[in-house]
Amino acid sequence: MSVGAGSSGESRKLASEAAFPRGLLLVLAVCAGASVANLYYAQPLLAQIAGTFDVSARIGWVAVAPMVGYTVSLVSILPLGDLVDRRRLSVVLACVMAVGAFACAIAPSLVLLAVACGVLGFGAVITQILLPMSADIVQEPQRARALGIVFSGVLAGILAARTLSGFIGQAYGWRTMFFVASFVAISLALTLGKALPKSAPKAKQSYLSLFTSMWQMLRQHAPLRSACLIQGCLFGVFTAFWSVLALLLASPPFEMGAAVAGSFGIVGIVGVIAANLSGRIIERFGSANGRLFGIGCCLFAYVVFAVDISLRGLVIGVILMDFGLSIANVSSQNTILGLESAARNRINTLYVTSIFLGGSLGAFLASLGWAHAGWSAVCALGLVLSLIALGAHLLGQRRN
Repeated sequence: MSVGAGSSGESRKLASEAAFPRGLLLVLAVCAGASVANLYYAQPLLAQIAGTFDVSARIGWVAVAPMVGYTVSLVSILPLGDLVDRRRLSVVLACVMAVGAFACAIAPSLVLLAVACGVLGFGAVITQILLPMSADIVQEPQRARALGIVFSGVLAGILAARTLSGFIGQAYGWRTMFFVASFVAISLALTLGKALPKSAPKAKQSYLSLFTSMWQMLRQHAPLRSACLIQGCLFGVFTAFWSVLALLLASPPFEMGAAVAGSFGIVGIVGVIAANLSGRIIERFGSANGRLFGIGCCLFAYVVFAVDISLRGLVIGVILMDFGLSIANVSSQNTILGLESAARNRINTLYVTSIFLGGSLGAFLASLGWAHAGWSAVCALGLVLSLIALGAHLLGQRRN
């Protein structure tokens, strides 16, 4: 009898593995990475763009505009994923990206370039539509693994964007990079239209009522509030480090240039690997333990930053921080996307908005701390934010 039960369990496991849509998830990962990359293409090209338009003080508009467009789309468009066919919405947004990228390539002035970059960022919110979709196309026990695969594509897209943009910009000029981005966006629209399954609307309500329902969800679901606070703090930990790294490396005892700071992005490949592994880790140990481990990695990263002010210490700390952030993020998304399957895009809107707010606060406070007390203040900030995340996690587990 036990043999039969074991055989039956093994059969269910094999059937579950056979039903796991790995090919479609890899397509979602590539598309999510290709979408989010549009937020970062302009960053390595700023010096070239400034030379073209003979400006310097206002060049920051080009770097900020994609983020502004992305934030506006995040709040206004992402909730629509619960109200309309997400395949059609994704294709439309990819076309918006293509138009934005082409407009960047032919922009005759800095102002029009900044506006075009905003349009480009507006379309890039496709990434946040594809992440909840990955949770919809798998069975519940496989959700963490699916999210890990797609999130690894997001991280890979962020890493590849700066490298690809810098190479093409240096070899062929900054306008060529945006022509390439436009071609990629058109290819993305075609791929999404062909590969994505058609999805029926999950909600039957007005567009404006979506926002009221999001507030109600935030009040109703304690795990969602915890996840928003925790991941906002952890992304603040992340941006605090990266916002002052170049300043740290330019000062004693390092006295190194921007190229060294940029090379630290290569270490970010650890985050991609962690995101891929996180699904398996969460399936085995649970979302709560996965998130606790991720928070612990971020906390220990700042301990290393504080006690070992050397290139070795920075590299070890970045590895810990990226690994922890990836695992904590997949753990949190696995938890919150299981709360209401019919409202996953609205839940993701609240979650990602909190991450952006936390990241902005972390960067602002780190810059302020650096100006007044240097690296020690930045380390203190990272430790405090990590401890807040840890406290929120432990309190949430006690309530459960």
